[in-house]
Amino acid sequence: MADKRNSEARRLAQLIKPRRKAYLLGLLGSSLMDSSMSLVFPLLIKLVLDAVTAKNMNTVGKICLEFSIIIALLICLTPLFQYLFGKTVKAIMIDFRLSVFHHMEKLPVAYYENTHSGDSLSRINNDLGVVENALSGNIRSIVSLLMTGVYSAVIMLFLNWKFAVVLILVGLVSTYVNSRFALPLRKISLEIQQGLGKQVERLMDLIAGAQVSRVFQMTGQMNRKYQVTNQLLAKLSIARSVRSAFLNSANYTLIWINNGGVFIFGTLLLIHGEITLGTLLSLILLLDHVTNLFRNLGSFWANLQSSFAGAARVFELLDIAEEPERHNNEAKNKAHKNESKQIIEFRNVSFSYGEGEKILDGLNLSIEKGHLVALVGPSGGGKSTILKLLLGFYPLEQGQIRFEGKRFTDYSLSEQRNKMAYVSQDSYLFEGTIEENIRYGRMDATYEEVVAAAKSAYAHDFIMEQSEGYSTSIGERGARLSGGQRQRITIARALLKNATILLLDEATSALDSESEQAVQMGLQRLMEGKTTITIAHRLSTIRQANMIYVIGKGRIMEQGRHADLLDAGGVYMRLHNMQDRKSK
Repeated sequence: MADKRNSEARRLAQLIKPRRKAYLLGLLGSSLMDSSMSLVFPLLIKLVLDAVTAKNMNTVGKICLEFSIIIALLICLTPLFQYLFGKTVKAIMIDFRLSVFHHMEKLPVAYYENTHSGDSLSRINNDLGVVENALSGNIRSIVSLLMTGVYSAVIMLFLNWKFAVVLILVGLVSTYVNSRFALPLRKISLEIQQGLGKQVERLMDLIAGAQVSRVFQMTGQMNRKYQVTNQLLAKLSIARSVRSAFLNSANYTLIWINNGGVFIFGTLLLIHGEITLGTLLSLILLLDHVTNLFRNLGSFWANLQSSFAGAARVFELLDIAEEPERHNNEAKNKAHKNESKQIIEFRNVSFSYGEGEKILDGLNLSIEKGHLVALVGPSGGGKSTILKLLLGFYPLEQGQIRFEGKRFTDYSLSEQRNKMAYVSQDSYLFEGTIEENIRYGRMDATYEEVVAAAKSAYAHDFIMEQSEGYSTSIGERGARLSGGQRQRITIARALLKNATILLLDEATSALDSESEQAVQMGLQRLMEGKTTITIAHRLSTIRQANMIYVIGKGRIMEQGRHADLLDAGGVYMRLHNMQDRKSK
């Protein structure tokens, strides 16, 4: 645990490194101003009281003038150091947030498929906020506290070393007590951060699944889940408060022992003439700063442990390996002419998600250039997995995929994806305008090219009916558009990309008949001159396919053209007849 904590501290130090000079200057300067303000008054009390006792009024006036100048200087410097410190922390966090965001952009698809979005949001929002608090509030509080306490102790040693030694020894006992509470507080703080992540997950489910939860009367179950998480957080927070209470109780006990000893010991020194009244009062005031160091160091250290717990979750995210440039380190083969008609070949491909059952098991298929190939079969047979492997979302476990006569591993992932356009049944659109969402197909496209793509996708007419045409804001995930409209915009986006290979994942399965007809016209335009692989839900849409592969349990069960498969009287015919009966 200590090694992990030290690792987090080192990584936070690395985070500060590019701006370490400005950060340290702001931190030490602000802390010095804080401690100087606290030390000025006790010293002023000592010097003035000693001068008054000696009835030297000229000295009193001189002391007051000198201290006025010092206070004015501190008042001027304090906001400058605080501005520098605050600005530097914000700059560090801007860079850190961008770094985390860019890292998340490069994480493999497997991470997002296996991790709740609420957990990721919690790490970016809650945990990064805790890290910022560590760099600004927690560390500055500790440094200010240490400066004030140490400087006070040093001044006390100069004023009366016997008195100071007794106080410092008592303070060391307090430090030991605080250190005993630090580890359990850190553990509880980490559990609280994890619980906050779970709480955000529950909130995400509530927001994203609002319609489903109402239709299926799930609000009670969702409330119970949120209540369990909430109660766990409350339990952990109470446990942390209890431990903090015991720590504070121990500190207060030591403080009272300390204060009682001060008055007794100080009075004896004053009676024996070993100390002046001004020195005694100054020592009592300085003692408060020393006792604050021992009293508050524990709570400030506990807060820092909470910050380390938040930092640990962010660094845990950053430690997840990014998607590689290619899925292995094989050297690229020299380009050579493809003598085969096949543009894509799967050779004895096997694949499973993690340690689970094989989704693809010795799969072999080939796709010729310019052909339309359809994948059909029961759910869970591996159809979507084929497209995910083609898009490089997962590394291949066994077998080989070849593209234009070369291994897929000879291409970088960006090279693979540049050759492909993808249209799924979940027509995801981003917050922004219609034009922006189409332009994501090719960011350097002109407005005229965007319009041309929309027209080819049969989307132009409904776009022009919108309040602001192509500049219309579509809301989160395209919420202000119908399913058919969203799908045609995704088709326009794919048309604008103009890739040589088109992947369609049940692109019309969730549409009504009227919307499907419009989308099918857009798809026909999109498929012209392309090598197309489509996962078909409705078999009526693939009658003209050059090849149909019936896939089940990760293998090809049947293959051929529509008419040939019907004549064969196998799985394809049964699926066709089943759909035919449902449509009547």
